[in-house]
Amino acid sequence: MQTLIALDIGTTGTKAALVAQDGRLLASGYAGYETYADGARIEQEPSAWWQATRDSLAQLRQMVDLSAQDLAGITLTGQMQDLILIGADDSIGRAILYSDTRAQREAKTIAAHIGNDELLRITGNTQDAASLLAKWRWLRGHEADRLAAARTILLGAHSYIAWKLCGVASCDYTTASTTGLLDLRNNMWATDLLERLGLDAHKLPPLFAAHECIGTLTAAAAQTLALPAGLPVFAGAGDLAAKTAGVGAGEPNRSYCYLGTTGWIASTLLDTVQSSASSAEAGIFTLRHPDQQRFIQVAPMLTAGGNLDWVRDEVAHGSGYAELNATAAAAPVGSNGVIYLPYLTGERSPFRDPHARACYIGISHQTTHADLIRAVMEGVCFAYRSLFEVLGTTAETLYVVGGGAKSAVWMQILADVLARDLEVVAEPENAATRGAAIIAGHKLGWYDTYAPPGLFPVAQSYRPRSATSEAYEAQYRVFASLYPQLKSTFANLLKTQPNG
Repeated sequence: MQTLIALDIGTTGTKAALVAQDGRLLASGYAGYETYADGARIEQEPSAWWQATRDSLAQLRQMVDLSAQDLAGITLTGQMQDLILIGADDSIGRAILYSDTRAQREAKTIAAHIGNDELLRITGNTQDAASLLAKWRWLRGHEADRLAAARTILLGAHSYIAWKLCGVASCDYTTASTTGLLDLRNNMWATDLLERLGLDAHKLPPLFAAHECIGTLTAAAAQTLALPAGLPVFAGAGDLAAKTAGVGAGEPNRSYCYLGTTGWIASTLLDTVQSSASSAEAGIFTLRHPDQQRFIQVAPMLTAGGNLDWVRDEVAHGSGYAELNATAAAAPVGSNGVIYLPYLTGERSPFRDPHARACYIGISHQTTHADLIRAVMEGVCFAYRSLFEVLGTTAETLYVVGGGAKSAVWMQILADVLARDLEVVAEPENAATRGAAIIAGHKLGWYDTYAPPGLFPVAQSYRPRSATSEAYEAQYRVFASLYPQLKSTFANLLKTQPNG
């Protein structure tokens, strides 16, 4: 049976995995690296990504004899929307990460010069300080010499590692669609937009489909990594695309939910979706799927499981999660009429409002400690229901990953609120590497779909209970009506604060 080496160049470290054609992860290694944060500046050393790749592959070799494997190649995934300057021999300085928001002034200048509607029309998404349009302009104004020395700008950590492996500069379409540099509808670099902003499009790498073989492992890289020279290197896809495929949601009308500290729902759609001002206002991001005839749409929420962390610390006085779950299970469906709005740090979808805040509605003398805890779980699930609706997905099953999926109580509430079947994905930590292998395997002829049957182990399944779903339906309608009524209140509350 053939195998692939899958490399995931993530935010905190690199994972190297050996993935079999039948989807099994045979062995893996991991090595971390440092992030340099200074206020709005968030950076990493590309050389640290390469060292972590070497170290994680060394761990992999200790677990399995790679020379005995029928290796079909190396496929990649990793963090997207980075800005990596490449000179004659290697990177020039640190990479500016996707989460870096130093370019606030440049983002405002771009919006004033081009117009938000025009930016949305071209790029398919709203553009702010996280956009590479703004960061590129920041470099032009603040580090012009470093920018001038760059021959190429790479846009994803995995693209940098691919370049180190085979010497070919590349960018996959999913990653490109996160940057603000891609004409989303025409699937090409937005050269006219870049020219208007004084940015040199010739520094951008060629665009490749994620499944394309962009080159072969060079002799130098093979010697460094103790791998066979000439191994095919596949372009790979940004982490969101790989995770979408890796959890089983890579085909149209399939959706998955991430419930960690933050959260989102993502869906695969056919290439008929149109980005609009209304979808942008609702916080929806539209990205290219590895199959260029499709899109991935994402509706994110700023704080998901983080709400349970808050209630644990501030209401339950540091109780363990097992105790929280038991307490929530003791409260009735609907938490005796208490509703919680989960906007601790504002919200991104289904509305954009940095001033929105969390609150309880409906507390009375009869409200119990258990009601307050369960209401938080229910409120987060109501928020996911609103994301589900704003995406307009018709998926009957939702795949779930993230730490919150470990709670049977929370998952049953989510199934009941959504009135959908839930499949909690087993081995969620392997979703990105599995997805990268599926994408390359599609090209290799291993699979004829981006959701091959039998490749996605399920840890637990949950089915909605009709009577409970009906009760939650009524309460959800109340939940959905609350933010519009409280929007001005949140803004006015901010004005009462010392820094408001």
